[in-house]
Amino acid sequence: MSDTNDNIIHISGVDHSYRKNHVLKDLSIDLPLGESIAVLGANGSGKSTLLSILSGTRQCKGAKMVLNGSDLFKDKAAHRKLIGYVPQNDPLLDELSVRDNLLLWYKGPAKELDAALSVPAVEMLGVRDMLKMRVRSLSGGMRKKVSIATALINNPQVLILDEPAAALDLSVKAQIREYLEAFHSAGGTLILTTHDEEDLSIITLLYLIKGGSANRCERVLRGDELLHAIRGDSDAL
Repeated sequence: MSDTNDNIIHISGVDHSYRKNHVLKDLSIDLPLGESIAVLGANGSGKSTLLSILSGTRQCKGAKMVLNGSDLFKDKAAHRKLIGYVPQNDPLLDELSVRDNLLLWYKGPAKELDAALSVPAVEMLGVRDMLKMRVRSLSGGMRKKVSIATALINNPQVLILDEPAAALDLSVKAQIREYLEAFHSAGGTLILTTHDEEDLSIITLLYLIKGGSANRCERVLRGDELLHAIRGDSDAL
């Protein structure tokens, strides 16, 4: 593959350790735009670390993130424009209203926030009805929707989500999946990690992290076959 292919994000040189635990070992992975991608792995395998590095919230010396010949880790403006990130623990401030939280993340003039909320990708989340509410009063599902809205308010092409369905009830999980599927169907790129097998119903590509490396595998793996692949005691890869 050529680094000038503007439909693929080429990741290379991702290396990270926690004290003596070397979780990511010069990892390389190609992420095609327009896909819905799951990155799975055992607990402690480094999948959340990888997503935080891709999002730019965690620095990784020597890593490259190349799109159309440009390293997005060096071109910070292009990176911010391309990518929105939803961490597992939401970034919301409890004492502020939903509107004020959105304004903290919105890069445009405050007077244009209402127009940004009218973009279909954000409108579908229903956050407009919550704007005057204090974040501390929101349910877990409402907080997750607002968190996703903070990542989408600047209209990124790629949405990275760490455990989007964690700690949500079944009906809200289904709503979040429906939303993410709609975002992808409209041309957006999803990159997510999950422990919920139901989330895999919306993916088009599946990668497993094991031994510090990322390997693409059959996206239809489920149940015991998927568990064995994650553990590495199967030839499913």
